[in-house]
Amino acid sequence: MNNAPTLENDSFDIEDSDDIIGVAKGLVDGRHFGVLSTINQDGKPEVRWMSTLSFDDFPRFYTLTHPHSRKVEQIKHHPSVNWMFSNHNLSLILNLIGRARVLTDTPTLKRVWQKIEDKSHAYFLKQYAKAPGFVVIETTVEVIECTSPCNALHFTVSPELLAHAHPSPPNA
Repeated sequence: MNNAPTLENDSFDIEDSDDIIGVAKGLVDGRHFGVLSTINQDGKPEVRWMSTLSFDDFPRFYTLTHPHSRKVEQIKHHPSVNWMFSNHNLSLILNLIGRARVLTDTPTLKRVWQKIEDKSHAYFLKQYAKAPGFVVIETTVEVIECTSPCNALHFTVSPELLAHAHPSPPNA
């Protein structure tokens, strides 16, 4: 399960599901948009499209955001998050469920910033000139839910199976 399938453009297929952890790793590589769901102060979900970035430390992956965004406050109070990814024809939907935390340390900010190939979607950077102008949200995936509506397929990758994908904790 160590080889991630090659994902062309912004799509992936149910045929790739024999290595669902590999598909998940490929989805958080910075080339695919996902929907991030957080919990607001009223206990209700809030969702938004976001891009992600991973290093070779899946099940952890990252995204950038403005330090004063609602999602930052929501994650600080309720770190449980859900990321949803789907292919264009919705034949495969992955939910990456886990815990998020907001990182503000300079080495992490530099590391993530340097890895981002396309910064054009970091819209908040155009509005705020204060350095560094962003924080990093790190998500650690605890469960993967896979659904293929057209194939009547639904299964969950257990935390035990994901534990084999966990790298060593990052040096902070």
